[in-house]
Amino acid sequence: MFWSCRWLCHLEAVPVRCTPHLGARLVGHVVGSCIMVASAYASDTSGLDFQQFNDDVGRNRDLATAAKSTFTFGQLTDAVKSADEAKRSADEAKRSADEASKASPEGKIQEALARAMEPFEPSRPQDEVIQRPVMETLRQRIASWQQHATIIGGRCQSGKSVATEEALRGARGVARFTIKSADWETTMYEELKMENSGLFKEMMRRVREKLKDFPDNLTKFPILLLEAPRTTTEGIDRVSSTAKDVATDKIGCAIHVIVSASSAAVALAFDAGGTERQEDIWVADLTEEETKEFLALHGHEKNWKDFVDACGFRIGDLVKACENLKKGMPLDDTKQEYQRVADDEVRRFMELQVHPKVTGREMVKELLTADPAGILNVVNGFGILPKKLAALIRNESCHAVYFHPIKKRFFFASKLHKEAAEAQLAKP
Repeated sequence: MFWSCRWLCHLEAVPVRCTPHLGARLVGHVVGSCIMVASAYASDTSGLDFQQFNDDVGRNRDLATAAKSTFTFGQLTDAVKSADEAKRSADEAKRSADEASKASPEGKIQEALARAMEPFEPSRPQDEVIQRPVMETLRQRIASWQQHATIIGGRCQSGKSVATEEALRGARGVARFTIKSADWETTMYEELKMENSGLFKEMMRRVREKLKDFPDNLTKFPILLLEAPRTTTEGIDRVSSTAKDVATDKIGCAIHVIVSASSAAVALAFDAGGTERQEDIWVADLTEEETKEFLALHGHEKNWKDFVDACGFRIGDLVKACENLKKGMPLDDTKQEYQRVADDEVRRFMELQVHPKVTGREMVKELLTADPAGILNVVNGFGILPKKLAALIRNESCHAVYFHPIKKRFFFASKLHKEAAEAQLAKP
């Protein structure tokens, strides 16, 4: 390469010093565009025409000789500069065109469509998740869906999010969003890079068309997965109306809205037009067998009973107990912590005015009498509105009791809460 550069530098009458870097660029550009440049300089003062250049190349295939017979060094460097500038201009034009395309409504739809068509990836690796019957219930609901929203309920930290995500693992056509405020819908469109509901619906319509190319996909309908954290207090009414709006084919594409509600208050606040317009799926605490399997993943298959004695069957409590043990905190200390929390929650619940004529204390008495069957939403002859009570429980942070939307009954949140209620009612 350096030999060629030095040779080219003597093409002009005045010697010119050529660095290896410049020489390499010259030879590279000459190889790529010598014929084009030769045509442009066919009338060069060397007296040789373009036909001569072609004859030289044809006879000996020596590009350097052909260049020497036609160009001066200055002309070659000008050609190189022109080629560089042309390439830069072309690259810049392509970048501008790409940016304009992405910023256009069509570009935004295409980008969101590509994301939605990627296989759904849960936040937890599959080998860290135990398979539960409720996951199969969810899969069947998704696979056979035709209309109405699906509400995933259960106690806080009962594993709703994990169960929902696992049921959707690998499914195409899912758009996910976390509700954090009353104007969640506007924020969702911004995150999806959709300007409005019209673009969003058009994107989902195309998702449904695209799903036809994947006959083995879990669902043939697009899914909007909405996650409502425990702290969500506003915007659920809008979730209800949105679900009602998009769950039909009137927009040319029915969208399956799945709401994963982290608290009973959120689940009960959802209303798409009555229970007949929504499907409630309850994620309960772990069964004994599920608890054994879960603790085996954490290396505690032999002492699983100690964990249950310390914190019960709620998966969130079991996870925390495992983490505490790794940090050096004995199970007995964890048990004492959970007992303290249960005592505090029961005490605050008993102080509630759950109805103008009914106190939380009276409700706890009836629950103890009926346990484990639970009680209907009637205490001392007065009806208790589950939705209002759930919101009151959340606001006062006294999760001693919950309402099961499928069984239509109130229950103690856990064995620890029942024991705390017995102890407090036994006090003089």
